[in-house]
Amino acid sequence: MTANTLIGLDWGTSSLRAYLFGPDRNILSQRETASGIQAITDGRFREAFESLCADWINAEPDLPVIACGMIGSRQGWREAPYAQTPAGFDELASALMPIDLLAGRRFCIVPGVSTVGPSGTHDVIRGEETQVVGALERLGLTDATIVLPGTHSKWVSVRNRRLVGFRTYMTGELYAVLARHSILGRLFAEQAAPDGPHQQQAFTDGLQRAFDDPTGLTSLLFSVRAEGLFGCYDGQQMPAYLSGLLLGAEIAHARGTALHPGTNLEPARDAATDSSAPVTLLIGSDTLVTRYAAALERAGIDAIPVPDAPVAEGLLALASSAGLID
Repeated sequence: MTANTLIGLDWGTSSLRAYLFGPDRNILSQRETASGIQAITDGRFREAFESLCADWINAEPDLPVIACGMIGSRQGWREAPYAQTPAGFDELASALMPIDLLAGRRFCIVPGVSTVGPSGTHDVIRGEETQVVGALERLGLTDATIVLPGTHSKWVSVRNRRLVGFRTYMTGELYAVLARHSILGRLFAEQAAPDGPHQQQAFTDGLQRAFDDPTGLTSLLFSVRAEGLFGCYDGQQMPAYLSGLLLGAEIAHARGTALHPGTNLEPARDAATDSSAPVTLLIGSDTLVTRYAAALERAGIDAIPVPDAPVAEGLLALASSAGLID
């Protein structure tokens, strides 16, 4: 009989976070290292795990482990096949990828999730599904639209505690590519100044122009250079204007396009008078969540930030659904 309950791992591309859960399912300890999958050579994933969690597993060799994130990708320890939408707690739990018993302990990897959108295109998430599960568990929700900003932003539609559809937007990566490797970045200031009123105004201008012309992004993007040439924005403002254009195009598209057949993200409605309105949640870094919340508010969508990434609750909930823990 173990004194503790579970080890949970959030193992991504650039970092590895570990959580030790006690018998009452609270987090007793957590730690982090830069041993993301890109830092692992010669497939030495087991060594990286045992190095970070040595004292936990030495004290309790049979403590079960559950891991999510890119560790289950083709470049990770084992490739965990994607569960297909609609996918709830039980579907994800039943699709856990077991790894051979390590010194007598059970070790499972959470699958990613795949979907086919209304237009017939495939999309995938890996790692975000566990954060979605954790947010639902923490807040006791059954229906929500969950936005996860990042290099590849995810918009996930949840109905009856099941992921029924989602879309990925390459907004963060597009910004980096355009700023660093296109003509648009030639007029940017070499060193960005802290966000001030002028940067905020440029960002808001970009948002509104994308909202007003949601299908004209490729034309609007060139306006970054043209506006700079005519002095409408200086080198400190132009990055914010570009960011506003890209984020505005993302929100405009997500609002007007079904994340899965029959569900559009509609402008915020008054929950006091419309109990059917699904809540919109934001999960991510503080900087991105603040920016997305302001942009969504301008689009008429009230979004609730979820503080502290809920991945730990998600790992615990899936381990419970899978029978890894009582």
